[in-house]
Amino acid sequence: MSQAVFADVVRQIRDHTDYLALHVLGEPLLHPRLDELLGICHQQGLRVNLTTNGTLLTRLQPVLLASPCLRQINISLHSIADRQNRTGMNMQDYLAGIFSFVGEAIAATPLFISLRLWNMAKEKDGTDRRRNDDILEQLEAFFALPCRIADELTPGHGITLAPRVFLSQNQRFTWPHGAEADLGGRGFCRGLRDHVAILVDGTVVPCCLDAEADIKLGNILSRPLAEILAGPRATMIRQGFSGRLVVEQLCRRCSYRQSFEVAAPRRGQGGNP
Repeated sequence: MSQAVFADVVRQIRDHTDYLALHVLGEPLLHPRLDELLGICHQQGLRVNLTTNGTLLTRLQPVLLASPCLRQINISLHSIADRQNRTGMNMQDYLAGIFSFVGEAIAATPLFISLRLWNMAKEKDGTDRRRNDDILEQLEAFFALPCRIADELTPGHGITLAPRVFLSQNQRFTWPHGAEADLGGRGFCRGLRDHVAILVDGTVVPCCLDAEADIKLGNILSRPLAEILAGPRATMIRQGFSGRLVVEQLCRRCSYRQSFEVAAPRRGQGGNP
């Protein structure tokens, strides 16, 4: 996304939110003008939550630590599995770079750091489980923890590792595009309730899992966001989730929405977004 388009989008959304999350499947630290995008957010008064696989944190550290708009950085530690499989990346080097960044960030900024292990093992060979155990042991050593992290973690909940540093662990979810299984027409999601996603060309979709724009609600570069969110398709999706009905095929295939089941409103409690 060009700086001009990004600035236009930010101007339009600033009356709808105080926060902008930089993540819709892609890696935000790859943007060649990230410093300028963060500068635009600061000028428009938006706080930024950024999600990264962590491999470029050391290279971008001066930019990130100098950005006053940056509120939180989420680091997907589970991404090391894909990196090891494709490039042979060394886990020790990967974690050393992340630990170095976290140490500097906590000492020099008010940033929140969220470390994520969203790949709780389902595989019979236990590969993810063993890799996660190694990561947890290194976290225990780096933060000098008095107990085993594994004894404290529960799915869907986080723990505090240090002031402003947190760790969460959850089940792996599948991106819902393509031939994923239909999970049924009953369920709940927070998409369009407290967040939407805006893709590189300005297309507005219900959430960040719709990275391929299966559910096109409109384009923010040609229609105001308020008008898009009040449109018939967005309204149907929102009302459906309020009644625990899943109306879009993409949403029927989305396993991540199952994590919101505990937050679903009970019948008779309204459900206005």
